[in-house]
Amino acid sequence: MSATGHRLPTYERGIALITVMLVLAVVTVALVSMSSNRQMDIRRTENQLRSTQAWETLHGLEAWAGNQLKADSAKNKNDSESDLWSKPLHKTQIPEGSFEANIIDLQGRINLNNLLVDGKASEEDVQRLKRLFIILDIKPELVDTLLDWIDADMELRYPNGAEDETYTRLSPPYRSANTPISDLGELLRVQGFTVEDYEKLLPYVYVAEGYQPLNVNTASAVVLRCLANDIKKNQAESIFRASGKPFEKVEEFLKDEDMSGISVNKESLSVVSNHFLLSGQIDIGKNGLAFQTQFKRDTEGVVTVVKRLRRSSIDG
Repeated sequence: MSATGHRLPTYERGIALITVMLVLAVVTVALVSMSSNRQMDIRRTENQLRSTQAWETLHGLEAWAGNQLKADSAKNKNDSESDLWSKPLHKTQIPEGSFEANIIDLQGRINLNNLLVDGKASEEDVQRLKRLFIILDIKPELVDTLLDWIDADMELRYPNGAEDETYTRLSPPYRSANTPISDLGELLRVQGFTVEDYEKLLPYVYVAEGYQPLNVNTASAVVLRCLANDIKKNQAESIFRASGKPFEKVEEFLKDEDMSGISVNKESLSVVSNHFLLSGQIDIGKNGLAFQTQFKRDTEGVVTVVKRLRRSSIDG
């Protein structure tokens, strides 16, 4: 028998080689898959740890804000932008990240729930909000639509109101709230409000339970301009820069020379605030957390969290 008689035929050697290559390919795919899954598990665990770290940092910032507000309450009888709580925390580096935050006095803005007092429209506050809408180039008739959204009855405020018969025709249908607003995001569900309207309003309004007077020490010139008819822009800016600030009493504000000739209901104003907003950004690794926490401080200085939100890009 010749030496060549012991060799496998060419086609058999080819099959063996293909088989070996297939086995290697399967093993390689399996190893790559295992490695990819391992990397995904590592990344998922890392994201979870970073997220937990960000939220723990947020809780620490909330504790800081609560202490600032409590300490200020014990020190001052009024609230102004010169107070301890108004000093922002500038960008601060922490292990694997950074944070920044500031506290805003919400009572320097207009509480949308002031529109209703004891279940009835507060005409003074209705007119203030309409003035704000006009200043911001928003249709003032939307204030009537908003009133229908929050009042308990089903009667339309003619001619611009909207109740269930309007909202149930939408797709998908829903009903009017018929309760005070709990979050500013509700504005986007009120008939006629646009995202542009919402963005314009954000710096000047907020929501809180019950009637909340406006703090004249922290109100912006735009908000102060809404106090009464015919307050011009330059007058409002002059009122905002009043030399008597910070006022210790509302009476001092009303007697200030910049308020000469302007009549405002004293009961709707204040120099003390109870509602504040902690706002900021936390970055841990590649994870970012933009946040807002609303606080309420009672007359004893006790500070509680009203609500906590992750802020979206639309909120600025």
